[in-house]
Amino acid sequence: MYQSNSQKKPMSHKAKVYWAIGIVVVVLVAALLIWHNFFYGNQNAVAATVGDKEYSTTEVAYYYNTVANNYISQAQAYQQMGMDMGYDTSLSPAEQTYNAEDGTTYADYFLQQALDQLQQVTILCDAAEQEGYTLSDEGKQSVEDNMDALYTYSVQSGAGSEESYLRMVYGRNMTKSLFKDLLTDAILADEYAQVKSDSFTYTDEDLETYYQDNAATLDSYDYRYCYIYADLPQSTTDEEGNTVEPTEEETQAAMDAASAEANAMVAEVRSGTAFNTAAQNHVDEDTAASYEDEEYNHQADALGSSLSSTYQEWLTDDSRRSGDVTSIEMEGSGYCVVQFLGRERKEDSYQTLTYRNIEILAETTHNDEDDTDLPTEEQLSAAQEQAQALLDQWTTGEATADAFGALAQENSADETTRDNGGLNEDANRDSLTAALSDWLFADGRQVGDTTIVEATDTSGNTIGYQILYVEGFGEVRWKYQAANALRSDDYSQWYEEVQANYPAELTEDGKNIPTQQA
Repeated sequence: MYQSNSQKKPMSHKAKVYWAIGIVVVVLVAALLIWHNFFYGNQNAVAATVGDKEYSTTEVAYYYNTVANNYISQAQAYQQMGMDMGYDTSLSPAEQTYNAEDGTTYADYFLQQALDQLQQVTILCDAAEQEGYTLSDEGKQSVEDNMDALYTYSVQSGAGSEESYLRMVYGRNMTKSLFKDLLTDAILADEYAQVKSDSFTYTDEDLETYYQDNAATLDSYDYRYCYIYADLPQSTTDEEGNTVEPTEEETQAAMDAASAEANAMVAEVRSGTAFNTAAQNHVDEDTAASYEDEEYNHQADALGSSLSSTYQEWLTDDSRRSGDVTSIEMEGSGYCVVQFLGRERKEDSYQTLTYRNIEILAETTHNDEDDTDLPTEEQLSAAQEQAQALLDQWTTGEATADAFGALAQENSADETTRDNGGLNEDANRDSLTAALSDWLFADGRQVGDTTIVEATDTSGNTIGYQILYVEGFGEVRWKYQAANALRSDDYSQWYEEVQANYPAELTEDGKNIPTQQA
């Protein structure tokens, strides 16, 4: 079955922990290759203290390994994409410098991160206990689900048993019961952090006061932009096989040429030429074709805080007037031409809304060449016709939310929402794919609006269609952002005040954990 990528929902507690365990599994072979000379030492010795609590070497090593494996897996993923995080996965953390100024290694960095996480979990679990907050039923189920998954991972690793798997990854004194305790604490801490954050609430007067001080980041902007990249010279190889880097003069000449193109475009726009028409005269042929669409690179509802750093300062300047256009240098790559069209505080632009969906997946055909199962054009067309027929059936019927929900229960392939009538409550625009977000949050969108959009898998392949129905709007966007900013500040202040009562320190045994894994 295909996994639709149409809805990217916030990660649940369960998914977070599965993800953490999954990272360990993904890099298990690499980790064993890097740390195959693991020296276990005294795993029951006190390795760290947080406030009045003591933690063993096994517990601190658990956090260290989690941090290290997470970082290493990211570095490996970057390598597969041809990018470099600056971390050599063939070496141990202790062999690599993290900060040249103070001489710390990656092992030092991982250990400090582990101590910080241990401190955070301790603080949040203690605060939860003091407030009488206990793990929710969902949290308890997450623990059980992950313990069940542990069996699968132990089989896949070839460890022979769950206890053997845990010892192989975290050291010989790690037990299934201790791992469950650590897992439970992590989920409880995560839950309570959200509960504490949600406890900070604000009046409309509070939000208005914050807006007056931060209007530039909370207003919505209407603008167009065009990147004009410099044709930068590349390195060459001389007759002796030596690499010859381009000179500063050659690079500057390329930047000057891009600047001239950008300034010429600015002049055209100022003389009355439409922005996208002018852009076609100053970009490469392939890009010019994109600008034939009048709406290409036109942003009509961009929050100030989300603007690119390239042009954020210029767009948010209080002196901007509709029609202003300029060229801004992008250091080392070219220039960006930007036109300001408008700025306002929108009271009808929303951060969240509630909608229903009916997902119709197309039949598939196996492709022997790349061993994939994807729909043909004919199969996609059939799925689209089915989606349209269902929408027509709803339109000619009662055309209500309940009627749409009934169709979803009978026809939707989306197992996460089907039983609930395709209902997606409080959907956050930042957690949705562009296709969904662009339509659901478009200017002028009304309750009861419907459409059909493509459904895609995690690789971006079209696998069917989704029928969408707007049921209601949630929080106004600028108020949502203002409340989040205030809440973040208040939570941070609370945490810092509590943190002062929980000093975290490593013992000598704790400091030796990284060297034991070199």
